[in-house]
Amino acid sequence: MGMRGPAPKPTGIRVLEGNPSKRPLPGNEPQYDGGAAPPKRISRAAKRIWDDLANEMAASGVLRRVDQRSLWQLAEDEALLEEGYVGLRKMANALKAEAKKQGKHLPAGPIFALLGMTNGRLAMSAIRDLASRVIIERREFGLTPASRSRISACDTAAVDYLEAKLCG
Repeated sequence: MGMRGPAPKPTGIRVLEGNPSKRPLPGNEPQYDGGAAPPKRISRAAKRIWDDLANEMAASGVLRRVDQRSLWQLAEDEALLEEGYVGLRKMANALKAEAKKQGKHLPAGPIFALLGMTNGRLAMSAIRDLASRVIIERREFGLTPASRSRISACDTAAVDYLEAKLCG
């Protein structure tokens, strides 16, 4: 059994994109309340990311309360990714300091020397996997350059349509 193609877009996103296909928009999509509050169990680093993303997304009206868990996952994953990069730099700096102490030269630099070691490869693999997840999660909210380029948050007709669908 083959894949059926990309997942369908929510009507709100199609309206903000301008409905380029000009096909009728479905009227049977569930309508959820707007806005989402961060969960109580969110980490401090993820809360900072949540606040930044929620503030940026407020203008488009895309964020709904039902999206809380998805945005929480994105914020936590971005916080972990940030921590992973910081950790990788610390590992590289420790390797550089150790090499200097031993009078050794790292010709390709500490990052590439670290990638030649098992723990460095494992760290980079974890960062790469997490970065891939973050990109996918960001696309769901229209937060990548390509996904964002298809959305027009200033389209007043789209905003009017969404308000009519959500409020009446």
